[in-house]
Amino acid sequence: MSLKFDSSKKLRKEKSKHKIESWEDYETREQIFLKERLQSKEPTILTFVRVTAGKAKNFKIEIPRNTRPLTDRMKVRVFDVLREEIANTTVLDLYAGAGSFGLEALSRGAKEVTFVDASKQADLIIRKNIAHTGFLPQAEVIKSKVEDFIAKYQDSDKSYDIIFMDPPYKLYNTKRVFKMQETINQSSTFLVGVKNPKIKGFKGVMIIKHPRRYPIDNLELKYIKKIEVYEFGLNSISFFIVK
Repeated sequence: MSLKFDSSKKLRKEKSKHKIESWEDYETREQIFLKERLQSKEPTILTFVRVTAGKAKNFKIEIPRNTRPLTDRMKVRVFDVLREEIANTTVLDLYAGAGSFGLEALSRGAKEVTFVDASKQADLIIRKNIAHTGFLPQAEVIKSKVEDFIAKYQDSDKSYDIIFMDPPYKLYNTKRVFKMQETINQSSTFLVGVKNPKIKGFKGVMIIKHPRRYPIDNLELKYIKKIEVYEFGLNSISFFIVK
């Protein structure tokens, strides 16, 4: 499967092929996740995650407190879609947390990854995970709020083939969707196909993890369009390509 072309039909076929009926352990974690959310706590998935394939396969990733890392199941599904497109790409991991997505991308052949997170603890753990997996030369870690990172580099020549976003749940405020809309629109300007509209071939993909019931389809997105969504209990992961 290739994301170099707008092939929503192929994506739907892949989605049905990988449909799984029973994930008891995953659903148990999701119930804990929901309970903490209802108690106005920052949800935490009580498990470890690992690199699922590539050079650092099976490396256990240390997770900062109060984070919701991508589960192994989510990563396998996402990278099944990306497949060969991940090789030699530049990746931007926003709200990086443990750096799980970026580390998976490096393990599978990405050329370089920029990790952005404002948390001091996340910054330390990302650096530790990168060092342990041996990807220091290919990784850049920036301790910054995402909006500050965008403001600082928006007019620079920085561009990325793949952008992954996993914002904190508190930012998915259904009464203030304009904030998330603005963040997504500004972040998408770093995609290679938005930075350089004349580029031929692969123009980039943006992947967003969000609450399943969040009205992401109601956002007015300037540069990207959704081509598919995958559901994981209370969460969804949506794929966007340059319009």
